Amino acid sequence: MTKFDELIEGMVQGQNWAYMGNKEEKVDKLLESVYDERYHSASYNKERFQIRVNLQKKEDVASYAGWITAENNEKSGQYQGTSFVWFPGEGGSVAVLVIGTGGFGADTSILGRPGHGRRLKALSRLSRGRIWVKPDLLDITNEVPAVVSQKWPEIAAALKSYGRFIYAATVVRSQEDALAVADLLDLFFHEHNTPLTGDARKRWAGRLDDIAGSVFPSISEESVLSILRERRFVILDGPPGTGKTRLAYRIGKKIGSATHVQFHAARTYEDFVIGLFPKPTSEGLAFEVRHGDLLKANNISKDKEHVLVIDEINRADLARVLGEAIVLFESGESARSVCLPHALDGDKREFTLSPNLFVLGTRNTADRSIARMDIAIRRRFAFIEMWPALDVVEKEGVDLAKRIFLDVIHTFAEMADEDTLRLVPGHAYFLDPRPDLEKTDRPTRVAHRMEYELLPLLRHYLDEKICGVASEAIAGLADRIEAEILGFKK
Repeated sequence: MTKFDELIEGMVQGQNWAYMGNKEEKVDKLLESVYDERYHSASYNKERFQIRVNLQKKEDVASYAGWITAENNEKSGQYQGTSFVWFPGEGGSVAVLVIGTGGFGADTSILGRPGHGRRLKALSRLSRGRIWVKPDLLDITNEVPAVVSQKWPEIAAALKSYGRFIYAATVVRSQEDALAVADLLDLFFHEHNTPLTGDARKRWAGRLDDIAGSVFPSISEESVLSILRERRFVILDGPPGTGKTRLAYRIGKKIGSATHVQFHAARTYEDFVIGLFPKPTSEGLAFEVRHGDLLKANNISKDKEHVLVIDEINRADLARVLGEAIVLFESGESARSVCLPHALDGDKREFTLSPNLFVLGTRNTADRSIARMDIAIRRRFAFIEMWPALDVVEKEGVDLAKRIFLDVIHTFAEMADEDTLRLVPGHAYFLDPRPDLEKTDRPTRVAHRMEYELLPLLRHYLDEKICGVASEAIAGLADRIEAEILGFKK
């Protein structure tokens, strides 16, 4: 049994652990051994970290044990910065990352960096929700939500004292919870620039790759199709190169009938809904009523399911393009109708959307030249976010592409604010542009794509000064990519 396993066993036993009550020295030595086992071969570095142990069986006492940072902290009393501790209870414990009641201290940079929260959220996804993460890591005014804390009745005293300061947590009631504990513990030391060693180092290296693949939520083709059939009006939302258009076309094929249109600044109501167009006649010039893309697609959908795919849906002025037809985009009210300005057939001007019609749009979140959709339009569509996918890059088997992809993901996820994160290049920039050609030349084609598409995109972001606080990090990223590609060519 490893020392870490022994620690987990104690957490599982909670207040029933034999080390509880006046056994602080044994726990202190165990924690030192866990540190030496996982983080370096030397003895415990007391200049960087402190061990705090206050394990008691009194129900009204906030019993705890764990590691805190040593910088600017006394040997006892309130402390500053982040820490990894666990609170034992009856029949288990809760392991947490928590901020000292003395404030953020030197760890403000860790808590305020976007990447720390994103890594925790990725670990929460990987643990299938075993790890709870506070939405705002810097929030020390609100308690752990009741819907969460009610699942931890055994540590009521700890929650009363430290509930405002806990920002990530996992329940420990069996050995099955060991992985979630290891994730929080290793992340704590990783964020404090403490290298892991041995098997723990190999595990964490793999975990960092897992995190890179889970920083962004993923969604399957089947899920998109299911949501489209449920909501009818859906927009695939995401950065460039995340496969939005490709997925929309595949969904169209699965439904079996599709109309494809591209929106742009010159798109009009007459093009999309209905309008009058000039028509030469023997007597001169006349005007005829023409159905737009929406009406054409609606006619097809009267007898079968049909999807209208609108690429780059936000490139047009949607309020003008949709006109009064916007009120028809209510998934649960197919009986709604509007009166159009021109007759459809004969004298009929009333128009209703067929319940067999679906609308699937795509939107590039990196295009800052396009105005945001207004609320009236947004609320009528379900938005599905699409993000870069590591597994897609891995399937190509080009090591250079995977290395650069991981660097891109780590850089954006660590340093970018929410607006800049929506600029992150998608997996398409790391794939073979001509998969139909010889596979032996694939690495060269992928390298060329990164050189002539990915690098110019990053340089464009920097030239336009739209990277915010991440500008320096993204500039460094571009330089590293350029060096990697040059090295590959040699």
